[in-house]
Amino acid sequence: MTTHAHFLRQLLLVLRLQSLRRAIPFEELRDYLLEQTSLRDLAANYSQRTFQRDLPKIAERFGVTIAHDRRAGGYVVTSTDPLPEGYQRLLDAFELQEFLRLPTALSPFVQWESRRPLGTEWLQPLLRAVQQRRQVAFQYRKFWDDEPSARTVSPLLLKEFKGRWYLLAHDPARQGLRCFGLDRIQALKPTTHAFEPPAGFEPEAYYAHSFGIIRPDHEPPAKIVLALKPTQGQYLKSFPLHSSQHVLVDTDEELRIQLTVYNTHDLLMELLSLGDQVQVLAPTSLRKQITQIHAAAMKASPA
Repeated sequence: MTTHAHFLRQLLLVLRLQSLRRAIPFEELRDYLLEQTSLRDLAANYSQRTFQRDLPKIAERFGVTIAHDRRAGGYVVTSTDPLPEGYQRLLDAFELQEFLRLPTALSPFVQWESRRPLGTEWLQPLLRAVQQRRQVAFQYRKFWDDEPSARTVSPLLLKEFKGRWYLLAHDPARQGLRCFGLDRIQALKPTTHAFEPPAGFEPEAYYAHSFGIIRPDHEPPAKIVLALKPTQGQYLKSFPLHSSQHVLVDTDEELRIQLTVYNTHDLLMELLSLGDQVQVLAPTSLRKQITQIHAAAMKASPA
């Protein structure tokens, strides 16, 4: 079994134990792994001995201690904080990689986006480096550069946005935080150099008011008020634009919502993608910006 599959299996076990919050016999854990489509063949031979070898790896990788509770008749988590919500998205990314390895005989029954995220092979080593506070070195090629540049950074946070994964890191050479797309990373290597996060850095709060991966350093988040047509509003109620989203008006004529986010390029692109289904009511600066973009597009279009 590959290291990638080991990691996926161990993450599944942790999430299962934490979600059920009860003692689970080994046989039930094994059957759960067997039910997971992406691990079906690999889990069929999952033995108690293999499970025991997984336990210290789980403690090392996730900071989760699992032990057998004889009185309750199963395995329980004995020492941990709940895994951050982001781990579920990380699991989704790993499951996607395993899913794409399914036998070709199943391909007539499954259709997926031909645009597949690149760079997901770096998720595991980067997560390990974040946990252990070890610097990583890699070659990084920006889309507008001809040649990659060498970077050695202190990894702080893995961030997903629109199917792509990003690394937020402190770059000592540039004395600041930088965001790197995993699809532009090449030849990543962990180092033995330890680091301490920048003073005051809080990973849970850093992107709290960001839509996407841009976080302005010198401006506060803005209150964005949007009016949407009813049908589009249903989509945004079922899949909010941001965690700060709350409903101001909900009628048969419109859904009006408010977001507290930074006014960034990522947000602008999202609003433009909604076309005439959305009106920006506030702030005035964003409303004017979108009006100007639409006017320029109409001016540039052929007669």
